[in-house]
Amino acid sequence: MKYIVLTLLGFSMLAGCSNEPSTDPTASAPMAAPSMEAPATAAAPEASSLVMEYVWHKAGENFSQDALMEKIALWNEMIDAGEYDIPRANILFPRQESEDFDFIWALMWPSVEARNAGWAYWNANDLPKWAEATAGILSYDEANAYVFELSRQREATLVSTGETYENEFNFCTYNEGKGEADFAAFQSAHTDFVNGYEAERGLSAYGYALLTPTFETDPMPDFVWLDLWASAEEKADGVGYFEGSELQAQLVEMATCNVVGFAGLNIRS
Repeated sequence: MKYIVLTLLGFSMLAGCSNEPSTDPTASAPMAAPSMEAPATAAAPEASSLVMEYVWHKAGENFSQDALMEKIALWNEMIDAGEYDIPRANILFPRQESEDFDFIWALMWPSVEARNAGWAYWNANDLPKWAEATAGILSYDEANAYVFELSRQREATLVSTGETYENEFNFCTYNEGKGEADFAAFQSAHTDFVNGYEAERGLSAYGYALLTPTFETDPMPDFVWLDLWASAEEKADGVGYFEGSELQAQLVEMATCNVVGFAGLNIRS
């Protein structure tokens, strides 16, 4: 697992696949167990049926950086040739080791219906070819594919130009006596906080989205907050600015969160 994360450091040196990777980190989004020209206000929730799907993957004995890049190129060719509506895709490498997966293939779909049709076509037409091509390199179980509705809340002020990025999923449950009104107040304070950060530190590629699970899980989070940064350095600076702040104290008072961080690789746009 450590090898998989370390190989990510070399991905930014590689050329893109058949589809040049997007540089927009909001294309990504992960698993329950988730920029700026002038100080901006939080974007209104996106009126859209966009969904993000996270498919857990295991690395095989023949896994390598080169092998993965080859399979990404093959996958894009298959998606282009088939009946799929996948505008964006990413691969997420966990910053903390997990027994459940080695990495996650993240897919953006325009709707749940498009997702279901895509999987039906895949299983009927492309699965045998993919299984043969990836034998010993990587594998997945369709049972470990998790779909979330996506609502972008704050677009990045500066657009990232890199193939790699960082994200962090916060699976949160309200503390006793807290609820949606407190969350709305927190979002408003968060907007002011990010604007203040940018006024002091300079414009950034930070943005965030909210994810709503379309599946049942126990416990069910009250909200899933996905933070996105252009780089590990930008994340470290932003997190450092947040730690010890009044906004962090407001969050701790409002909710208890399970935080999971990933390094991301954009593979399709």
